[in-house]
Amino acid sequence: MNDRNVEPLVTIVIPTLNSAKTIENTLMSIDKLDYSNFEIIVVDGNSTDGTLDIVKRFTSKYNIRIIIESRRGRGVAYNRGILEARGKYVAFLDSDAMIATPGWVRNAVNIMEKDNKVGVVFTKVFSPPESKFIQKVIDTYLCKGFTTANGAIYRRDAVLKVGGFNENMNYMQEDELLFKLKRAGYTYYVNYEDKIYHFHRESIRAYVKQNMEAAEGAKLYNYYTGEKWIIKDSISRVAIFLLSVIVIAIAIFLHYFIILSLILLLSYLGLYLKVNKETCSQYKFSKYTILSPFMIYISIVSYSISFLFKKPRVSKDGAKSTAVNTTV
Repeated sequence: MNDRNVEPLVTIVIPTLNSAKTIENTLMSIDKLDYSNFEIIVVDGNSTDGTLDIVKRFTSKYNIRIIIESRRGRGVAYNRGILEARGKYVAFLDSDAMIATPGWVRNAVNIMEKDNKVGVVFTKVFSPPESKFIQKVIDTYLCKGFTTANGAIYRRDAVLKVGGFNENMNYMQEDELLFKLKRAGYTYYVNYEDKIYHFHRESIRAYVKQNMEAAEGAKLYNYYTGEKWIIKDSISRVAIFLLSVIVIAIAIFLHYFIILSLILLLSYLGLYLKVNKETCSQYKFSKYTILSPFMIYISIVSYSISFLFKKPRVSKDGAKSTAVNTTV
């Protein structure tokens, strides 16, 4: 794999939309790669903040093509990148993400070259060292996950074969694509050797909005795949939310404030210990896990309200991506 001539071409797709504040750091992180045979496609949604002016400064340094996609949505941008890609493999990198380790592309390519049934290699995503305190808190319980397109490297022909990303979904579209890949006989791999840095939401308001979108994505995932585990998971969150409301209401009505305080304290402590047991090694019993139970409860509340009251927009055509031709 040291000879450029035998390295499979990898297309790195970076979707952008008014990303002027972050895109320079994203592109600068490309320098970390120890893989040479790649091209970069920036799929831009008609940015108005100078994003493309920054990207154009890097076009001579990297093999960058800029694609303007007027339609909005993550799935739309991902699919356009896949269609425009010339590489055997397609890697996705968010416009506010950064490559943290040099082997990100090489290790994924090695895995898929050895096994043509691996349709995607996911890479662990962590909050950058310079993240704000709240972003680190969120990372304490999200760092264990891996199903995200950000940092994932896909086998292009496999993605085309199953119809690409569902353009009707703005959340969990990676999970829906993984479902289709597994149904088609492909498997996945998680690369624990490398990592991608990505900033979490930096305000409670933004985090609430994200979790409300997640609930909508859960309903759409169930609609398109028929998978029931996601509904069971959502119902468990709603149950926790409703139970907490009932307990608090009864305690206040009966003036059981001491008992309520004890229940809340024990619940907080229990969740705190659970987070520290399951979190990534760098966060165990750190200052960031102290606020984790509070942020998790914020997540449960916003998710539950959206799941109960917000009806997702369903389009049957969305499952059959309008952008991706399924003929390889």
